[in-house]
Amino acid sequence: MSPEVFARFADVVGRRLAPGPRAVLEIGAGGWTLLAIPAFAAARCVALNLRFDKPTPELLRTTRMIANGNTLPFADASFDCVLSCSMLEHDRWFWRTTAEVRRVLRPGGLFVAGVPIYMTLPSDKDHTTLTYARHGLAYNADYYRFSEQAVREVFFEGYAAVTDEVIVRQYPNPYLVAAGRK
Repeated sequence: MSPEVFARFADVVGRRLAPGPRAVLEIGAGGWTLLAIPAFAAARCVALNLRFDKPTPELLRTTRMIANGNTLPFADASFDCVLSCSMLEHDRWFWRTTAEVRRVLRPGGLFVAGVPIYMTLPSDKDHTTLTYARHGLAYNADYYRFSEQAVREVFFEGYAAVTDEVIVRQYPNPYLVAAGRK
């Protein structure tokens, strides 16, 4: 995660999340965790991933859980906020994870997701785009790039509102941070 992406998440959370969230979940949490956003200082912070190879001091301050986002091991309406940064494109069945996020969010809760997207650039020719940069080679699981429409209509299906769509960068790897309120 880049400092710019972290800052965009922090900005969206700061503007959209009610003060004093009680419980926050990050799916796909890594060493530089979004749970370090100051707005979460007093919350119960749960970091979820398939593994935690090198826990950082920030990550060690969270409750770490090894699990899959496709079947979240939490009761319905358990979290005020769920975060996902650069994870859904590596999830073979991302639609299961987004459905699970909706299930574990409390009414009025906030889901903030960051994903690489594809978009048309002035340099594109013949209906092709150069905006696909593959990453995740170490674990050979880089399945998707999303359109802005897919983020809006698939990730946030059934939400009361899509509150934010911020394109963090355009080239060579366009990235979108978006939020929805349940």
